[in-house]
Amino acid sequence: MSQVTGEGELPMRYEDWIGQEVIVYCQNQDDIYSGTIEGWDKAANKLLLGPRPIAVPLDDIIKIQPGSRGRRSARRVMKTKTEKAAPHSVGYVMKNRVQFDNAIYFKSPVAVWKDDQLLHYQTTIHQHTEHEVILVTGEKYSKHNHIFVVRSIRG
Repeated sequence: MSQVTGEGELPMRYEDWIGQEVIVYCQNQDDIYSGTIEGWDKAANKLLLGPRPIAVPLDDIIKIQPGSRGRRSARRVMKTKTEKAAPHSVGYVMKNRVQFDNAIYFKSPVAVWKDDQLLHYQTTIHQHTEHEVILVTGEKYSKHNHIFVVRSIRG
């Protein structure tokens, strides 16, 4: 993990980010940090921010934005886009691999049905294969015998 790349950009080494002032947005929208990147703890999988020592787990980070606007301004910008990230009220039946991949990646809430019986109102998919879905609880369901309805996350 020595480089960061974006679409159409040249590779940027993690070390190049050290000293940069940033705003860090996390999955829990109450967790917005601003500070200077002091380093990357690759062993612990954390981003180290200063001036006060903060270690942010890399898996929790949604977006890192360059800037010096500060935490209050960052929270105000985030709230104007949407009050909070929330599941959309309308769901859709997942049918192809990419839909299952996206539900896993975005940790979207999923309902599991068998015929007209609701087995799970709101759960999360851990992984899937061509014929099977494994939930975070470890339960396995056949794609052929069950219906999976996902609600995307807004915000």
